[in-house]
Amino acid sequence: MTAINRISQRWDLWVIILLGIYFIGRLFYFAFTVGQGVPPDEMTHIGIIQLYAETLFGIEDSAASLPHGLVTHVPYLYYFLMGKVAALLGSDYTTLRVLNIGLALTSLVVAYRLSVLVLESRLKRVLFFVMLTNTLMFGFLSASVNYDNLINLLALLALYFLVRYLYPSPGRLSSVKPADLLLFFISTMLGLLTKGTFLMLAPIFAVVWLLSRYQTLRVDMQQLVQAVRSGSAYILMLAAVALVCVVANIALYGVNLAQYGRIVPDCSQVLSHEKCMENRIYARNWVVSQYRQDKLSYMDAWRATVSIRHPGDIAHAKRLLNNERQYRQAKPENLNVLDYMHLVWEQAMKPSIFGIQAHRSMLRSPNELWVYGAICFAALLLLVRAIRFDGSDNLWLGMVAVVFGYYLFLVGYYNYTGYLHNHALLLGVQGRYMFSVFVPLYLVMAEFLLRPFQKWGQIMVAVVVAAVFIMGDFPYYLGRVTEVWGSAIG
Repeated sequence: MTAINRISQRWDLWVIILLGIYFIGRLFYFAFTVGQGVPPDEMTHIGIIQLYAETLFGIEDSAASLPHGLVTHVPYLYYFLMGKVAALLGSDYTTLRVLNIGLALTSLVVAYRLSVLVLESRLKRVLFFVMLTNTLMFGFLSASVNYDNLINLLALLALYFLVRYLYPSPGRLSSVKPADLLLFFISTMLGLLTKGTFLMLAPIFAVVWLLSRYQTLRVDMQQLVQAVRSGSAYILMLAAVALVCVVANIALYGVNLAQYGRIVPDCSQVLSHEKCMENRIYARNWVVSQYRQDKLSYMDAWRATVSIRHPGDIAHAKRLLNNERQYRQAKPENLNVLDYMHLVWEQAMKPSIFGIQAHRSMLRSPNELWVYGAICFAALLLLVRAIRFDGSDNLWLGMVAVVFGYYLFLVGYYNYTGYLHNHALLLGVQGRYMFSVFVPLYLVMAEFLLRPFQKWGQIMVAVVVAAVFIMGDFPYYLGRVTEVWGSAIG
């Protein structure tokens, strides 16, 4: 077989490699051209990482940490790992951004391996990779210092090992399955140590696992115990890591429940109010809450915003105060949860996923977003039309459950509860929080956008969708970025 024939037979791999190189190249462009502190919460993340770089293990709440909020009794894995590497390589923001690009590159490799497991068509794999690597906010975030980059990787690893465990390839040794189950468990436990939003994703993974294996669960556990007893060094090592992860989670969340009655305590439960006020987010929320609870008049609360240490959050607090006053005057009826979820997707999620939402933003207008909405709606219709309930599509039903289950938790419960309390429609709503389930979402879209069509129909659909994503990513950014994006934000 000639070299040309070998290349032509693996054309999809070469295209994916080129897409990966293009993606990583853009990340380095963002890393070296975007001003320090422009990406979301970057200065807070850098500050905590620098504190971890100065210690061997953990850190304590101190005068140096107070501007960054509570640093004890909260998930810490990202800061710990970045801090240890930063102690060796340096903790300046460009070095830390490059380290985060390493996390993104690892995510791409895992995403490709997962796509090989679940997508039989090479064209579907290429379309999946185009969508994944040409989502503007995902690329922008991947080149910034943010714990979302680690949480996205761990969520992807958990999904990958869960799929390998539930749907092993023909010919794979049965002894591999216990290892996959342990790796799934470890990835999930590490995710819980990284960010609180994983508390919404872990139960969904657990439900998918239990529903998929409830008939053979006892056999699976017996197989796992036998694998551990067999004395395999690899299995024993994984079991030991899993045990350490369990202990670490109990030490964090179990202690929190015992001491504070909450999985993640509020700052004021751990530190004094005066110390918590050093943090700009706590100060902003406290000022607004004092007006909401009638402990301060509107003018007194307005004047109290001077205690907030960040000009952007001062402005945000004033907007929230205005919103609360308008709510009191108009007393509108609250949206029901379904209307809220739809409105959030249209007004907040899509603009900040296919645009940029940060301390400087490049949000897209409805006229620019309709084509993405059309693609997503077409994928949903084709999914409903083509998915099979005879057992052959259980994998895809599981993927759908992960995506929609997480969206229900995140928006339908967490964000909606905040809306009912704060009366602010989009407070705390960030499209980037959906990136933990973007790989299964794009896998589902790639499968069902192409499944109903024959070869040339699939090619036409793939070309159109790929063109929309590619042109809507880096070319869109270059056409609208200005010099101000290169200046730092304190």
